[in-house]
Parts: sequence; structure tokens; C-alpha cells
Amino acid sequence: MKKSRVGAMGLAAAALSLLAGVSYTPVVQVVPGPGLPPQVHCRGSNNNLDLVRFQDRLFLAFRTAPTHFASSKTRLYILSSQDQKNWDYETEVFMGFDMREPRFLALGDKLMFYYFEAGKNPFSFTPQHIYALERKGPAEWTDPVPVFQDQCVLWRAKVRKGRAYATVYCGEGMYSGGNETISIYFLTTTDGYHFEPVDPKRPVVAAGGSETAFEFDAQGNLYTAIRNESGDGKTWGSKVCKARAADLTDWQCAVTPFKYDSPLMFRHGEDIYLIARRNLDGEYDKGDRWLPNSIEGLYYLARYWWTKKRTALYQLDRENLRLDPILDFPFQGDTAFPALVPLDEKSYLLYNYSSPPEGKDRVWMSGQLTGTRIYSTILSFE
Repeated sequence: MKKSRVGAMGLAAAALSLLAGVSYTPVVQVVPGPGLPPQVHCRGSNNNLDLVRFQDRLFLAFRTAPTHFASSKTRLYILSSQDQKNWDYETEVFMGFDMREPRFLALGDKLMFYYFEAGKNPFSFTPQHIYALERKGPAEWTDPVPVFQDQCVLWRAKVRKGRAYATVYCGEGMYSGGNETISIYFLTTTDGYHFEPVDPKRPVVAAGGSETAFEFDAQGNLYTAIRNESGDGKTWGSKVCKARAADLTDWQCAVTPFKYDSPLMFRHGEDIYLIARRNLDGEYDKGDRWLPNSIEGLYYLARYWWTKKRTALYQLDRENLRLDPILDFPFQGDTAFPALVPLDEKSYLLYNYSSPPEGKDRVWMSGQLTGTRIYSTILSFE
């Protein structure tokens, strides 16, 4: 098994991965791949994805489009498999608009699938609606129906102790240098279609930020990581938050200058981990306060486009609300949209997208224009 790539993480992070006994198997390309059904037609960019095990089958959903950017030619495919070698066609979604953030939710004997409709402008973030589909049988899915509110994105959904939870953010402006007006909701559902706030008295749990990963510890306390391009107009990077089990919507947050894009949070034993994009340029917020606020935010965003990236594993320091890097996966260029399924008590099946790992170590913008593929690996905790 491969150990972590040191790279810009430094010896301290590499030592942590060795102490934690964390490793991963060599990556395997899945999309495009020889086991895909003939109905699947992959374009250059194969990226946003999700994975779930349901009724003894593995379900994979992914986006394919000419490039990473918004396109009217975007399609979403849903496939299923029993061996990850031969995939069965389940369904596809085409709307003539961009579509992103495919998400599964296994709710008892019901499998739900969500995505959001965006626009056609490659450089504009314009969420329109969240849509839901339900699987009725093999290759049989309902037509998409809109759920929750307009201009929203469902980021993560999972069931814990028999109750379904979801994080949703609503608003525009994510890629225009600031997202102060974006609201984050912590929701629950019993049927997969109707979403309600976990606490009706506090529907919005955080302002600013966008993609929000979450997980519970063994005591039922909630931890979250929020991507924060410019959430409060003063700091940039991310927020790491905690809410006590007695009040899951009272989020107490710490700000970090590091930005964790496409975050996925999970618990292994007593520890909580995060998988997200890592910027080899280091801190997203460089502290250049001499610039006007709006210019500072745009400068950080532009700099981020032209630096190199990895997909990394972090361990949560629950006491200090800090995320410590453990290892880099061999994913680079345009990368990071992880999906995880437990295999046994020590290992997890991880799917992720990346520029070809064996190719040129591209900056993020170059990777978004030159094509990406979907890979699998097994993450193990010894």
C-alpha cells in the first residue's frame, strides 16, 4: 500500500499519517472505463459524483460535461454494480442546463437522488432549483421534482441513528468575490421530499460560507466544516463549527485561513476526519488587509485558480476546532469531490475525481480546462 505523499505538507503531516496508520491502495480509473454501459457517453470533464450502498448494490452518480465549467451539454448518469467491474445503467438526467452536486440518500427502503440545476454561463454561479428522484426498481426512477426553496444547493445528506439530516445553502455570488448573503440550513426529512429545519426556531444555522460537511461524535455532538470564500467580508478560508447534542442548531464556529473545498466529513471510531481539496499555496487568506475588502477577496480567488491542488485527509481536533492534515491522495490538478462507503471496521471505499495522476501536475485552472476522470481507492486505518 502507498503511504502519504509528503509534497508541501511537510514532514509533520507525513509523520501524523504514519502514527495514525493510515494508507490507501493504488488508484483505479473507473470513469471513463471498460465496464461502463453503452448508454454512457463521457465528455472531457467527469467530476461531481456520489456513491452509496443500497440493497447489496453500489450506486454511482456523476456529472459529465465538456469542461469543469457550466455547460448546456451537461449530463448526470446513475449506475449500479455488484463488483465495480461491470456497471448497469440506471438512468440519466439532461435538462439543457448545467447540473451539479449529485447526492444520494438511502432512507430506509427508499433510495433518493438529488442534484441542483444551474445556468449556462461558465463563469456565473446561479443555482435555480434542487431536484429529487426516487428509485422504484432496477433502472426505474421517477421524474425529477423540485424540493425545498429556489436558489439552493443540497450539499450533504445522511442518516444517523434513524434520522435523516442535510445541509443546504441558498444564495448567489459564490464566485464573485464574496458570499456574505448565503444562508446555511440544517434540515431533516422523513420522506425524502419535504425538508424541514431541525429546529424551526432557528432555520438558518450560519450566514456566509457555502459547502457544509457534517458528522456526529459518539455522544451526539455535531461538527461541521464550512467553505468560506468570503463569508463575513472580513476573513477568508473556512469555518469549523460545533453544536452540542442538546442543541444541534447552535453552531459555535472557529475561523481558519485554510480553505476546504468539497468537504466530506466522517467518523472512524472516536475520531472525526475530513476529506477535501488542499491548496499547495498554503493559507487561502494571506492577510493582505491593505487592499479594499472586495479587491482582497477577488485577489485571493484569482490566486487560488492558478495554484496547484491535492485531495487530502484531515483529522479534526475537536477541542480546538482545527483540522490537521494527515495525508495527500495521489489526486492533483482539478480534483476533490469525494464520496465514501464503509467496507469493514478498518477500511472505506473512496471515489474521487482528478486530473490524470500520472500526468502533468497542473494548476487548478488548467485542470478544469483539460479534462478529469473518476478514480477509486481503498482508505485503511490500521
